[in-house]
Amino acid sequence: MTAVADLLGPDTPREYFRRHLQQHTSSARDLIWYLDESVPRFTGSAEVRLAVEELVDRLGEFLCFAVGRDDGEEYGLWSSPRGPRLVVWVDSAARTVARMASITHVRTRLLATLDVARSDDLSCLCVLAGTVDERMLNEAVALRRASRELRLVSTSSLVTLASLVEAGRLSHADVLALLRPASALADGVIALADGLTPP
Repeated sequence: MTAVADLLGPDTPREYFRRHLQQHTSSARDLIWYLDESVPRFTGSAEVRLAVEELVDRLGEFLCFAVGRDDGEEYGLWSSPRGPRLVVWVDSAARTVARMASITHVRTRLLATLDVARSDDLSCLCVLAGTVDERMLNEAVALRRASRELRLVSTSSLVTLASLVEAGRLSHADVLALLRPASALADGVIALADGLTPP
């Protein structure tokens, strides 16, 4: 245990992995191997969950957001240079559906503490690790009447989106339009953007 602590230094495991990603990844493509290794094991380990959260936050940086995440919180906060902010959760689809009410309650609480010009400038983004059932997710969001404040996206579609930005095929304004609520699951519109934008 002492040897591990000496290796990590004063950093927490989250901080250590975050620094590792900043030093060794320079594009969304660099994260694919990490995601392929960790997403299938997401629900089985707190350490893997932490790693996937950091991988998703790194994608947020590639999407031109300023990313913040406190060690004690289950969510990250992505701030756009254009003003809007996203409260970002990473979880399996099934747990996301079960927790939608508590996720939107966190947004409501943050509205009272953050400097947000309009309520619409703060929305929830749930990044789904693992299998995604689009119909089930759309129905769950509609049932909870959360479609105005919550958007869902799979990890693979988030990688696609970051790759489109890095290739100059989408702007940050396009990213905001795709990741802020209009319909529940963003995967379809991201796939459409990938097919319509010239390579």
